[in-house]
Amino acid sequence: MISIDKAAIFWSIGIVVIGVAFASYSMYSPTQSISTDYQAVSPKILHDDVFFTLQGQNSVGNIDGDIFNAGEKMTYVSISKDGKLILATSSASDTVFAFDKQGNTLSEISVGKTPKGVKIHPTENIAFVANENSDTVGIIDLNTWKLIKEISVGKMPHNIVFHPNGITAYVTIQGGDEIVIIDVSSLTKTDSIPVGTLPHNLDVTPDGKHLFVTNIGTNDVAVIDLTDNKIIKRIPVSLGHHGIDIPPFGDKIFVSGIGDDKINVIDASSLELISQIQVGKGPHGLRSNPQSDNLFVGVSQNNEIVVIDIDSLRIVDRLSVGETPFWLAVPGNP
Repeated sequence: MISIDKAAIFWSIGIVVIGVAFASYSMYSPTQSISTDYQAVSPKILHDDVFFTLQGQNSVGNIDGDIFNAGEKMTYVSISKDGKLILATSSASDTVFAFDKQGNTLSEISVGKTPKGVKIHPTENIAFVANENSDTVGIIDLNTWKLIKEISVGKMPHNIVFHPNGITAYVTIQGGDEIVIIDVSSLTKTDSIPVGTLPHNLDVTPDGKHLFVTNIGTNDVAVIDLTDNKIIKRIPVSLGHHGIDIPPFGDKIFVSGIGDDKINVIDASSLELISQIQVGKGPHGLRSNPQSDNLFVGVSQNNEIVVIDIDSLRIVDRLSVGETPFWLAVPGNP
């Protein structure tokens, strides 16, 4: 059970995220200068499919300016590889909304209490949803739109990522300071990995060898070698809550921090923080496109999607998209 002290830390961090922390800078900075470069937009950017939750509008939006009405406090969003199915969680109504690419509502699925992360399995037959106040991961059948199972995983599960082989799922357990491992075939919890204080979001390398986990309590990223499930490195980053994206191609890893104004850039080979990019107040959701040439960042306090050229690390566009863009999804980068 989460201790009173830990719960207090969690909620105090949440308060900081909402308010005062936006005026603060991270206590850690890399030796490299912070990039503030900006250049004209490249036309190819506008052809990428990018979807995002808009917490201030109780909706889901896309980069073309379309808005899909949904539920209160829209939090996380996931998209199928072909871009035809979008799932998004309403944390206040305990619902997962399903849309097609055009924004038509396909279903509204009742799940556990306070759903946060949602992830479509590579087969596109099922999806996992982390129910933070039910201490479960729910399994949704995407053919029937039914919740078919809930797996008890521990206190305050937050988000999910699937191993590239599709056999294993990893879940951040904020109340237990660990990662829980789920076997997809049997839909059972099989193991756990101690990782750090308040693990939040996570991603896995395309080769399936390493898992990267952001920790709110220590403002770092834990790198886990999946051959033996051991932490091999901790990388300091800016103030959380954090999002993370490992592009399908390339040699960089990107970490946001909603309590700051920067995107952290990690070299995938050396596992060192090599740069920080100032994007505006409250960056959280971020996803690269399948070609790994553009990174899209939801800047929650500026109501923008910022587009970064991954090669040059320059900001190439700022798009006004609606109130409080929170989490992003891009086809081809699950």
